[in-house]
Amino acid sequence: MREIVAMGGAMEALIPAPDAHFGMIASLQPMKTVVRSSEPPGLRLSESTVALDFCGGFRKQRRQMFLRSHVRVGRRGYESQRSAVDVSAIDAAQPFDDGSKRSLELQSGSKLRVGIVGFGNYGQFLAIRILKQGHKVLAYSRGDYSEKARKLGVAFFRDADDFCEEHPEVVLLCTSILSTEAVLLSLPLQRLESSTLFVDVLSVKEFPKNLFLQVLPPEFDVLCTHPMFGPKSGKGSWAGLPFVYDKVRISKGWRSRAADMFLDIFVSEGCRMVEMSCAEHDRFAAGSQFITHTVGRVLGKLGLESTPINTKGYETLLGLVQNTSGDSFELYCGLFMYNPNAIEELERLEAAFDSIKRQLFGQLHDVLRKLLFGEVDIAKRNLLQRPAESLQNGSSHPGASSNGGSRIVCNTDIVPPIFESVVGKSIELDKEPEAVRMDRRNK
Repeated sequence: MREIVAMGGAMEALIPAPDAHFGMIASLQPMKTVVRSSEPPGLRLSESTVALDFCGGFRKQRRQMFLRSHVRVGRRGYESQRSAVDVSAIDAAQPFDDGSKRSLELQSGSKLRVGIVGFGNYGQFLAIRILKQGHKVLAYSRGDYSEKARKLGVAFFRDADDFCEEHPEVVLLCTSILSTEAVLLSLPLQRLESSTLFVDVLSVKEFPKNLFLQVLPPEFDVLCTHPMFGPKSGKGSWAGLPFVYDKVRISKGWRSRAADMFLDIFVSEGCRMVEMSCAEHDRFAAGSQFITHTVGRVLGKLGLESTPINTKGYETLLGLVQNTSGDSFELYCGLFMYNPNAIEELERLEAAFDSIKRQLFGQLHDVLRKLLFGEVDIAKRNLLQRPAESLQNGSSHPGASSNGGSRIVCNTDIVPPIFESVVGKSIELDKEPEAVRMDRRNK
């Protein structure tokens, strides 16, 4: 059998990749021709016409790109073969890849794959209830929680790339407020599906909302939430506990299904669902959550202890101290730094405390003035109303009794020195400007 030999190589080697090397054809030199006896006559090439025939065949193949041609091979008849310039891309998106399959499953009402970023106490707390609803949970954290995750039935990852390669439909950030930005920027977002839903559970809402909108690609959906409870307050049932959420950026159509399924987790647990804007949440939270933590930490500084005669109110204060002291100072600092309403509430709290102090000292001031000066006027009136003969008993003091008994004395003689000090301080407090009082307290 004769073979076609061209420039020392197989003829197939002369067929270039598509259009990019088309200019190479003009430089082809005449080639020696050896023809198989079993090949069709149309494929026999001569030395003088090989370049032109090759050029013409290449043009034909260009016109038939991605189409199939039929070639007769011996007695087997016509067999289907790909064109020499047909292109296959193994990296191109296929209609039945993993992402498309998950999209179809999500539309059909399948369970979610929830990826939790930050698998500390709060992340584990939420993971237990999410698993209870039948969803699959993945976890990624800088700390090693692999043993805890294994006991819970959670797939744990120490590498962010491996975590994102699992393509969770929901990425749930359970990080601290102060570390949220750094953690989000460290995630390889390009490895996630474009339909990924990002959710946060921070105690402030305007901060994560703006951060998500700035960092995340516009194809990603954003849901800002705040469960108004934690591992202690939500240890038992979640029934009736408020869950605040804001659908910041949720795509329409089947992609909204992921957000609805995630919210259904808390609906199924009996939470009281409250939809409000992130700005409204921060305004309300500053007047409730931040003040609660502030008062609890102030009382904690007093070192309150249980007594044998605790009242119900005192028991409530002890519980408040216990609940707030259990949270990290990092959380409290985040409530202050990332809620624009916190400073105003702190100033209002301080002003209210100063107002109570002025009211107390003002009341004490009035009482002491009556003790110091009020009974002197009464004694004078009694003295004027007495009969004249009562004064003629030989006593040198007008208030002395006829038998030399105890005399009527001025209240200034019996007021302890401490009363005088308190009165002076109360008068001084009324007259001093606020700045002077602040300096005195600092000293």
